[in-house]
This record gives sequence, C-alpha cells and structure tokens, in this order.
Amino acid sequence: MTKVKTANKVRFAWWGAEEQGLLGAEHYVSDLAASGELAKVGPYLNFDMIGSPNFGRFVYDGDNSAFPVGPGAAEGPAGSGQIEQDFHDYFASENLPSGETAFSGRSDYGPFIAEGIPAGGLFTGAEGIKTEEQAALFGGVAGMAYDSCYHAACDDTGNVSIESVDQMSDAIAHLTLTYAMSTVDVNGAGEPVKGKGKKADRYEGNPLGGGTESGGGLHPEHDHDHELADR
Repeated sequence: MTKVKTANKVRFAWWGAEEQGLLGAEHYVSDLAASGELAKVGPYLNFDMIGSPNFGRFVYDGDNSAFPVGPGAAEGPAGSGQIEQDFHDYFASENLPSGETAFSGRSDYGPFIAEGIPAGGLFTGAEGIKTEEQAALFGGVAGMAYDSCYHAACDDTGNVSIESVDQMSDAIAHLTLTYAMSTVDVNGAGEPVKGKGKKADRYEGNPLGGGTESGGGLHPEHDHDHELADR
C-alpha cells in the first residue's frame, strides 16, 4: 500500500473483545458517530476467519438473495450487494467457485451495517458442517466441520489452511485496492476508474451448494448475534 497512490484513504482495524460482544467495533462506531465522522466511512470489509482447515469460499450475502432478512440474517445496507458481486467476480476470474454466508450478526460488521454502512467480506467456515456439494465445489471433507477446532484448545497455529489464507488474501488485496481507487459502484462516491467498464455478464455465486448460515467468529450461543440480526 505504501507504493500505491490511492484516491481514498484505507484504514485497517484489528478489533478487540469481539468474543465478548463485538465491543471493540461497537466502541469504534459509537465514537465515529459522536464525532460526526461516521459519514466519511465508505464500504466496510470484514475478514473474520479466512483460514479454516476444511474451508469454503463464502462471501457475505449483501443483497439477501440467499439468506432473506430474518432472525438469522440482517439486511445488507445499500451497496452491500455490489461488494458481494465484486467478490464473486474476482473468484470467478480465478476459476474458484464461491458461495454465500449470511450477515448473521456474529462478527464486527454488525455495528457498521446497523448504521447503514455498506459492508461485505469473506468467511471460510466455523462450526458448520461441510456438505457433499460444498466438498465438490471447494474440496475438503464432507460431513466434517469447516473448523473442527473452533473455540477449542486445539485451535493453535497449526490449525490453519495455508491454501485458504492464500486464496482469501488475494481476494482481500484485490477489493481493498479496488475501493481504494473508487467506491462509486458501491456508494456513488468519487469517480469511475479510467478504463474500468461494466461486465456484460455478472457471475452469480452458488448459494445453494456453497451457502452457510454460520457467518463469523462470535459463538452462536452468544445473545448478541440475535440482537444484531433483528435491528
């Protein structure tokens, strides 16, 4: 990033106390709102769990096409569907199938989407069980959890898929640099990047084969997830 001149500022955040109820992200968004700075925030990208050993390539369902708004899925603010599409398009360009995951309220995007900030991101699975169809799409072992050490003592530095981290980090870099140059397609702000045109055919993800309802690091037993999903 130090070698790239961007039109937009890019801020990286490592949130504290996510497992205690998204406290770091909640505090950050609250401070921005109090100071009048929240309106300066463009899209928010969330990358909570991108190296699951039995991974899937899941993109947050920003347009709620795979996971309609309900107790397990919050509504994606306007522009979130474009972020989802951009991730799907990137994976398609790499010949990598991608599925979708709900805005379940289990990760730090929660406080941002509650304020109407367009959001998106990636997730490679937690305690959910990989299906036969997902194993055919992504590889790995059907009938097993995406991360069998999720919230367990065996979740150490050896419990990581380097292949997953490699694929996800490339996608992260691609969209981070894309939005560093322009967010016009997401929120109408700024100018289109010169030479970047719209594709005639947009890639659609595989929500039926690749979908998962378990979208983040916060444990599903925590009440905070339902609170966020119902906002």
